[in-house]
Amino acid sequence: MNVEKKKDFLIHAAYYAVIIIFVLLFMRYLFPPLSPFLFGILVAWGLQRPARALARKTHLPKRIPALLLTVVFYCILFVAVLVAGLQIISALEHFVPQIPVFARRIVPYVARSLEAIELQLQEYDPSTVDIVDRVSRELLSSLEKMISNISVYAVRLVSSIITGLPTVILTVIVAVVSTCFAALDFDHIFGYVKSQMPARFRLTVSTTFTTGVDSIRKILASYIAIMCLSFAELSIGFLLLDVPYAVGLALLVAVIDIMPILGTGLVLIPWAIIAAILGYYRMAIGVAALYIVMLVVRNIVEPKLVGQQMGLHPLVTLISMFVGLQMFGLFGLFGFPIALSLYIKLTHGSKSKTASV
Repeated sequence: MNVEKKKDFLIHAAYYAVIIIFVLLFMRYLFPPLSPFLFGILVAWGLQRPARALARKTHLPKRIPALLLTVVFYCILFVAVLVAGLQIISALEHFVPQIPVFARRIVPYVARSLEAIELQLQEYDPSTVDIVDRVSRELLSSLEKMISNISVYAVRLVSSIITGLPTVILTVIVAVVSTCFAALDFDHIFGYVKSQMPARFRLTVSTTFTTGVDSIRKILASYIAIMCLSFAELSIGFLLLDVPYAVGLALLVAVIDIMPILGTGLVLIPWAIIAAILGYYRMAIGVAALYIVMLVVRNIVEPKLVGQQMGLHPLVTLISMFVGLQMFGLFGLFGFPIALSLYIKLTHGSKSKTASV
């Protein structure tokens, strides 16, 4: 490798390193506070095409259909969230008070199981009885402490939700207002932004914005499809198992399932274990089978569906989602595949243009 090639390599490496650092810093520090504005702009951008079509048909200024479509969109979203929230609250009101009751029934079962293990060890290996006895006491003490803290955790959870409501309400208001302003003056705002850019950067910025928004739309559509699939699987499974409030509970678990940090295992695995301990073997087997089916379907469908929408190989999608989740949590889970897809599309586009020249 001669000196010129080394220089080119270092320049390109530094260029891409700066881009990667910028993207990481943006996702870490700027994306969370800017997310309601970005969501509002994204919604406004998505409503532009139907607003123009409606304006042509009704011969009205485009601002009026844009505002009406914004109101309709948020009304539909509010009703959907309200109905889903009521279903989830009904399911929680039924199941949460029963958690301490079930938990207290587990302690005697665990104690009897440990005593049976100690009796068996006395016959075969008496030297280990003291160790098992000590571990048993610590385990029972921890279990009883956990049961006594369930109500405390529930109160803390409710209080954290209540204290977080003002922030959620403010975020929703900011998103709605941002959408209204962006929808009313979309062409003017983005025309002004374009006019402030150097001419050589306009095409790159326009391509980046279009590709980024399109990638976000596709990945959101993918996860909505995955959540609907999980909801359908859970609803069918819970209805077959005669679970009370099957639809509301299925919706709650489907929402948890969309979060890889939690997943359905957070609910279904303890549910199956507790049901088996309490003697509800049909329920335990059914919930365990449902979890296995969902786990297999999710691991097959998610990388493939998201990868197809993003234009990435399923393995690349899975790696980028995992790395993003580990580094930046939920934002990285969505942001890394989007950034990778955007980079590949822009690089491929630039190479195609160079080849055509």
